[in-house]
Amino acid sequence: MRVLVLGSLVWDTLAGPVEGLEWDTTRWVEGMTAGLGGNGGTTAYAFGKLTRGTPHRVALLSVRGDDAAGQWLEERLRAVDVDCQFLQTLRGATAATVGVFHPDGRRQLFHHPGVNADAVFTLPPGFDHLHLANPFALPFARRHAAALLREAKERGMATSMDLGWDRLGEWGRVVYPSLPFTDLLLANAAEAGRVPGPYACPVIVKRGADGCAVDGMEMPGFPVAAVDSTGAGDCFCGGFLAARARGESVWEAARLANAAGALSVRQPGATEALLDWEATLEWIDQFKK
Repeated sequence: MRVLVLGSLVWDTLAGPVEGLEWDTTRWVEGMTAGLGGNGGTTAYAFGKLTRGTPHRVALLSVRGDDAAGQWLEERLRAVDVDCQFLQTLRGATAATVGVFHPDGRRQLFHHPGVNADAVFTLPPGFDHLHLANPFALPFARRHAAALLREAKERGMATSMDLGWDRLGEWGRVVYPSLPFTDLLLANAAEAGRVPGPYACPVIVKRGADGCAVDGMEMPGFPVAAVDSTGAGDCFCGGFLAARARGESVWEAARLANAAGALSVRQPGATEALLDWEATLEWIDQFKK
């Protein structure tokens, strides 16, 4: 299977744990990390990590700046065999997020879109599946989500969309026109609540530590000590798509996706704690004993 992920690529800097912010002070923290982020970048990385050594491939349709951060992010993606030939390089700054995380794993993020604001995308040929990773994170995807998904379906591709949170509240304008061309919808509980059904496609609701619900049927999560939840939902999506590409059932793919999300939160950074396929299965097995 060849999967095309359309979504943002972001340079993330995360620090913590921090219980509260105090202006005009310097706070020393236990940990700080900088690296790969963004809905598209994280999803593609997770898929690549979990399918290395197989015929399955993932490409990222996104944009980066012509700076050191963008170059580093591209190299990080290529390290897990993500196809970056459709990753545009525009003059300017790569999108960046600075965040702090709470001792319980919650986080506060501050985002600068950089070159994401100017990017225009066209779907390249040769793919079996289009995954739209948060249409609200890229201005072009926000405006053209339904058209992109419709074009993918007209080409015979399977489609999926992970909602993400819309700070502008344009749920109806962006999401509802996209649903007729979406084969699988993924969202967390808060996002799903903004787009009430019924839906014509299967829906997976990501429930954090509680796992997920597949069309209302619950798949339990894994008990882990959450350090930083940034990117966990994107790792979930990448894990689910990778498992389905490998031939797993929807139910088993949901279990693997829960594991990918749980592994992600164990340390700061979206992808730093992810494991490859075999190691992830071994990690899951310890909870069956």
